Amino acid sequence: MGLMRLCWLLLMSMPFCVGAEVETIPLTAKGEILRAEVFVWGVSKVARLRGEATDRWGQPSLPGCRGVLVLCPGQNGSSEGMLRDKVWQEFAERQGLALAGFHFVSSGEDLKNGRGYFAASRGSGALLEEGLKKAGLGSAPLVLYGFSGGAHFAMSFAAWRPERVAGFCAYSFAWWSPPPPKLQCPALIVCGQADGTRYGASLAYFQAGRRQASPWAWVSLKETPHAASAELDEFVRAYFSCVMNFTEGNKGKEGLTGSPLPSLSSVQSSSVGGMIRVDNVTEKVVEGRKKDDVSTSVLPCLDLLPKWQAIHHP
Repeated sequence: MGLMRLCWLLLMSMPFCVGAEVETIPLTAKGEILRAEVFVWGVSKVARLRGEATDRWGQPSLPGCRGVLVLCPGQNGSSEGMLRDKVWQEFAERQGLALAGFHFVSSGEDLKNGRGYFAASRGSGALLEEGLKKAGLGSAPLVLYGFSGGAHFAMSFAAWRPERVAGFCAYSFAWWSPPPPKLQCPALIVCGQADGTRYGASLAYFQAGRRQASPWAWVSLKETPHAASAELDEFVRAYFSCVMNFTEGNKGKEGLTGSPLPSLSSVQSSSVGGMIRVDNVTEKVVEGRKKDDVSTSVLPCLDLLPKWQAIHHP
């Protein structure tokens, strides 16, 4: 076997998600979106040559990569620096995830009036998917984490493309649109108690999702203003770890909806497939509550319970 052929075979046997530099993928901005870039980390160029084969659940069949964690920055910000954070990189490596982010810009007026990139259906969602496709991640399931303006985008994208989203976290936002009934993936809705009117808006959005039996969890951060939280980042990593494990452990089981995860809306018990219901005030596991009880949260695994009890303050 020739040396070049041997090198090629060795490269093709490399895992799909590997350590790499952050790559910038420039995109064509148009309309209300004045700038558009997508960033990716952890995707080898060799993997792109393999195609985008997926199994019947939309999961990548390429070895080593389970999905993409999209880190969504604040208003008109860039998540390139977030992708360079070693903590997020190490988490992604442990979980077999690629990292992605973006830098979208819209005018302040458009963002306030629901016409800017916060609204994934108005072009930003398609731009993110275009960038991911160019990176060889066109079919991979997504988990999204956003703070402030990033929270607006994360929950908007999940509502716009629920069949692709395995889970999301929206931390602190000032307004919201009603979640569609088909949005049944796990979600973490969070706000700080000292974050003014955003606290009420975030709680109301959580309750809207629970009224339609979406498997969402509420986190109230004690005396926290409108600011990033390293403590929350750590909890989000634990939450997404449970979500991804739950996804793979329940492939092919009855109860699957368009989401990569089973919907809790079709079951009555307090625990199914590892999911548990907990009371938001007493912080205890509950039995016999209605599946759409807004006073309860749904956690994707029992192991997450003590971590949620530590960070959540009713």
